[in-house]
Amino acid sequence: MTSAASFWPSLVASTLALVGLAVLSVMIGPESVDPQYTLYQVRLPRFLTGAALGAALALAGNLLQLATQNPLSEPELLGINQSAVFAVVVLLLIAGSASATAILVAALVGGALSGTAILLMTSSGAFPRERLILAGLTLAFFFGSASSGLLILKESDLFELLHWTAGKLSGAGWSDFALCISVLAVAVVLSILRASAWNALQLGEEGARSLGLDPVTLRVEMMVITVCLCSVAVAVAGPIGFVGIIIPHLSRLLAGLDYRFRVPLSLLTGAILVAGADLLARSVIHPVEIPVGIVTALLGAPYFLYRAQRAV
Repeated sequence: MTSAASFWPSLVASTLALVGLAVLSVMIGPESVDPQYTLYQVRLPRFLTGAALGAALALAGNLLQLATQNPLSEPELLGINQSAVFAVVVLLLIAGSASATAILVAALVGGALSGTAILLMTSSGAFPRERLILAGLTLAFFFGSASSGLLILKESDLFELLHWTAGKLSGAGWSDFALCISVLAVAVVLSILRASAWNALQLGEEGARSLGLDPVTLRVEMMVITVCLCSVAVAVAGPIGFVGIIIPHLSRLLAGLDYRFRVPLSLLTGAILVAGADLLARSVIHPVEIPVGIVTALLGAPYFLYRAQRAV
């Protein structure tokens, strides 16, 4: 079956899988005194937030791989998530506490640091595929180490912050979902409107220019959207890695190269991955919850090594 022919069956199957996962997510969990409150104020917003974040990270991964022309690019591996975390940690260290808006702004500023660096490295042409990944890992290591060092200075909230830096969805509420879905909706609309132009970048810089498009402008568009999506994810749940490398390859396998088809399939499969990982994280060793970022890392790290070996 060709990728184009498999798109619609895959879309239907993914939709049904997500619905089934939603039912499981709202039904599975510890018993409570008020089941209705638990269902509508705890489990449902947590599932929806996880699904929205998964969709956002999947879309970010697709755009980042296209912008860098590198199939191994992923927000966690190129340091975007870590630089957003670093900025939030700095804010909390200075202010002691911060509003959700302030945390989001800090994450956006931090994510933009790595995003700008990656954009400059990609546009300069001085960093081929292998060097770009190494440079990105260097950024990730630097900001990750800096965040860990600063966290030691904030010992009073160390446990909670360390839990957040591993990626967590516990405590997610309707306000978190509203923030995620609003940013995701804007990104999806822009992706639909710009999909045909972004497809041209797959022809290479000369191919894009031959169609009257500026490759640098296309990369800036994609990087801005990527940073916004990743920063919102970090502000809400901390860094959740490897979604952006698993889902783009899966969507390309099932939907082909056309971003008009890859985007909707990526949204669904990304939602399934993160929401499913969160269900597993809070169920496997109940009542202890594993941060969802650890589950996605356990799934994504072996896949990254597999893709890296094939890319050599």
